[in-house]
Amino acid sequence: MSSLFEALPHSTLAADVAKNLRAWIDSGRFQPGEFLPSQKELAAQFGVGLSTIREAIKILTATGLVQSHPGKGTWVSEDAAFRLFKPASAPNRLKELKARQLYEARSVIEVALSTLAAERATPEEVQRILDAQDRVENALSEADYIQADIDFHRAVAAGGHNEVLEQFYHLVQDLFLQVVTELIHLPNVKEASLPLQRAIADAIARRDIEAAQHAAMEHMNYIARLLTEYE
Repeated sequence: MSSLFEALPHSTLAADVAKNLRAWIDSGRFQPGEFLPSQKELAAQFGVGLSTIREAIKILTATGLVQSHPGKGTWVSEDAAFRLFKPASAPNRLKELKARQLYEARSVIEVALSTLAAERATPEEVQRILDAQDRVENALSEADYIQADIDFHRAVAAGGHNEVLEQFYHLVQDLFLQVVTELIHLPNVKEASLPLQRAIADAIARRDIEAAQHAAMEHMNYIARLLTEYE
């Protein structure tokens, strides 16, 4: 029997599974009140372990999109349609995107992951962080800058070795990317951001936990000031 789902690589995070399930709920593949396939079937279809499926379901449960009960299964919430946020169709304005709420969520996660990365990142992960920051600083186009910036923060998230925080970071990232795209068009934003982000990378490379935490907070505080000026 043909699969409803395309298999995902084994390295895929639970956040990616949650994102795909969310998209399928959004598209109407699973209707409110309808049960999802069993965790065992989902694990087989996505090519991941049961623990990854459980974490993905936890993410969707936390957002209210699904409900789950041991022995009964997981089903789409009756009010799922009202909980779905469609960033692709949202107007490209900071106020309408509730940018400050997105910032607050990212700020908490970003500072925590930067602090953990300074303590836990492997040498290879540290190098990935530094390489991404180099690409941020040398980007020749807006698209290159944004992609390098995303790669930098993903590398920091991976270096924190906290799967739950990393998953939540990926969930917030897609929404906050629209905010970042708006902010980089403001005067001197790139120039001011580069040393702040470099400070995070260097602190992680030095294994300076306190400095990494402080640098991440400074970076987030700068974004907060930008939002205040723009709003």
